[in-house]
Amino acid sequence: MKYYESEVTELKREVTPEIKKEIIAFLNTHGGTIYVGVDDRGILHWELSRKEKDIEESKIINWLAGNVISPNPQNFINLNWNEDGVLEISVSEGDNKPYYLTNVGCNNKGVFVRFETSKFPATTKQIEELKLESNNLHYEDLLSNFKLLDFKYLENKVKENKCYFNYETCGLLKENKYTNLAYLLSDNFKQKAKIYLVDNKNNIIKRKFFKGSILKQIDDILNYFVNIKNYDQVILKEALINAFVHRNWQVNETIKVEVSPNKINFISPGGIYNLKTEDVIEGKTNSRNPKLVKVFKMLNYVNLFKYNGIKEIYNRSKKHQIEPVIMATSKMFIISIPKNKR
Repeated sequence: MKYYESEVTELKREVTPEIKKEIIAFLNTHGGTIYVGVDDRGILHWELSRKEKDIEESKIINWLAGNVISPNPQNFINLNWNEDGVLEISVSEGDNKPYYLTNVGCNNKGVFVRFETSKFPATTKQIEELKLESNNLHYEDLLSNFKLLDFKYLENKVKENKCYFNYETCGLLKENKYTNLAYLLSDNFKQKAKIYLVDNKNNIIKRKFFKGSILKQIDDILNYFVNIKNYDQVILKEALINAFVHRNWQVNETIKVEVSPNKINFISPGGIYNLKTEDVIEGKTNSRNPKLVKVFKMLNYVNLFKYNGIKEIYNRSKKHQIEPVIMATSKMFIISIPKNKR
């Protein structure tokens, strides 16, 4: 068997306390397997007797039985010795996130998440997001801190599209109070989207800000795009909508669009939600803002019956002989659209 590290595999030479953090990271993300007895080059490190294997396996069992990790993850972990004499610690994604080191607590020193081939301490925002996920809640569902909101732009869009729009069933009202979704769609929304014109050395030449309801921000940016030549306007629209629909609104950072001489970068806060980069490129979707997606469908920003903006971007890019680039970190998601070749 060949051994290598990936988003779902981790290699360890031996059982050390560090493995507790690796287990937690997999529990809090998409699960994975830790191969113990293999160095980071994929070379087998040990040959153990049956007794020695029992000793190593007992270390993991004692951690789980001793509540070293909270909440108790025993139902999501399986231990097995494979034919190479390597201890496989198979970790499924947990259903009671966030998981953390019991003696440290549920904080950014005790909670870990997995990104690409490494574990990272979770940020405070990531911990809050994990809690919401476990309770099957989203940021858009929470009650807004803003009590008085106006919706002139939203109401005009509803009239324009001649659709039935109920504030409660669409998720803007809960218990007669406005939700965070209502705040995003309101005229009172304070966060501004930004466009930067940059040169070949990434020096900023000009800045432009867009404010108001996120619906207004999108429309204003799309109008701005009309004057940008040598780009497929549908591709730009899909990339922009993706930035607004799938971003992490819990993070207090703005959506940025960088327009350079040869490409346009769409930068949205928050990494990919419960998917891997290759999943997104292949056309898989999983929205962290499902009610916002529903509103966008009602208002014809995205296809009513089937929506996959990334797939549409890649399909249309082939006609122009360009290759979009997707980059993702734990903190941001970037779609880079090259200028058309024809």
